[in-house]
Amino acid sequence: MSVRYIFNTQGQYVAFASSDNLFSPDANWLGVIRHGKVVYNPDGSYLGHLTEDDRVITAPHLAQLPILAPLPPLPPFPPLRPFNRLRMPSLPAGYQDVFSDGRAPLSHQDLSALNSLLDSELVANDGTFLGKVTKNRFDKDSLRNQFGNYGNRYSPKSIFNQYSPYGSRYSALSPFNQYSTTPPRFVKNGMALSYLTANRFLKPGVHPEKFQAWLNQL
Repeated sequence: MSVRYIFNTQGQYVAFASSDNLFSPDANWLGVIRHGKVVYNPDGSYLGHLTEDDRVITAPHLAQLPILAPLPPLPPFPPLRPFNRLRMPSLPAGYQDVFSDGRAPLSHQDLSALNSLLDSELVANDGTFLGKVTKNRFDKDSLRNQFGNYGNRYSPKSIFNQYSPYGSRYSALSPFNQYSTTPPRFVKNGMALSYLTANRFLKPGVHPEKFQAWLNQL
């Protein structure tokens, strides 16, 4: 597999390109590449342009019309992580580094799907309650409450605790295990909405990286 590593201006490794597709370092599909340099989101909306120094940038005059939503590729194995680079030159006025904060921005399709999760509950496959999806970060059950049982990265019932059964990349109950067929689900008014999972073959599903990025923006 031929791989091109993508970095941001700070020199952080943020993505890789392979076979005209763009992936996160963990091989989460970020979109397609057309004409060798134009990058589109999975919903077909414009994301940015690849530069010769391996960044993805955008500017108002670079914007492209959307394309038909592309078919998702088969998930590749994540490549070996490269060393970070030295900080790159700042972009000219009017240009923006798409991965300036280390992650790709959420697409309109992502935001629509994620907004529909508000006021739902996250429930593990074993029936364990894992928190509420709410803007209120002071709610004791909120996934945004860093001091509560479900938003605290040290809690045994938190998906943000990488050592808990619900946050480990190796646990069958965790959303971060890309091979699990038993990740948590969002439930609202007694109805299951979608999985929270890194497993691309479980549908409907929300990737935990995108869910975290959205939570942080609420």
